Amino acid sequence: MDYDKLKDGLKQTSDWWKSSPGKHSIKILSEPEEYEVEWEDKLIQKVRMDIEVDGKKFTWGVTKGMTESSLYGQLVLIGATKGKLKDETITLLVKGTGKDTEYTVEEALALMTPKEEKVN
Repeated sequence: MDYDKLKDGLKQTSDWWKSSPGKHSIKILSEPEEYEVEWEDKLIQKVRMDIEVDGKKFTWGVTKGMTESSLYGQLVLIGATKGKLKDETITLLVKGTGKDTEYTVEEALALMTPKEEKVN
């Protein structure tokens, strides 16, 4: 086996980006690629992409949500509208922490289907 040749084909790893509450400008450097992780005996479907935040490069993992209001859904709306995510810059608003974290991509707000108001 030619390990030198195999080594040349390996990607350099980057740190994984972990969001914190606040407003973040994120430049997406690659198209998302699907992967899965095992957590508590379940397979979780995710996508990862290379990003740049505050001049530093990271890998960002996003769980594949089922609604357009999920973080994944908001990214899909932008990708569908623009035809790509690579080279797009988004503004991510993060509110809360842990399981109570809410994500809003400002650029996706105008693309979301309006919620119907209940009529009494």
